[in-house]
Amino acid sequence: YKLNEMSDVYSVGVLLWEISSGKQPFYNEGEAYDIGLVFEISQGAREEPIPNTPEAYVMLYTECWNKEPFFRPTINEVVDQLRAIIFSVGEINENNIDN
Repeated sequence: YKLNEMSDVYSVGVLLWEISSGKQPFYNEGEAYDIGLVFEISQGAREEPIPNTPEAYVMLYTECWNKEPFFRPTINEVVDQLRAIIFSVGEINENNIDN
């Protein structure tokens, strides 16, 4: 395992999931994290998307989690996609106000 830009993008994806869920990933009350979880994550275990989370947001953080670092977006692409999501949500909210 090597720390680099792609591992940073993976971490950003985890943060985005935490924002939508309001909880720590893989947290079960009363249970401690263990080395087995590290192995499961390295083999592709991921948290489930939170219901009613905008699809574009889910797609963004799951792309950040791609098992193959080469296929993860760059941090600039993440920022661009977040801006697009924020802009589209703003348009939706403005349309809801008018109705």
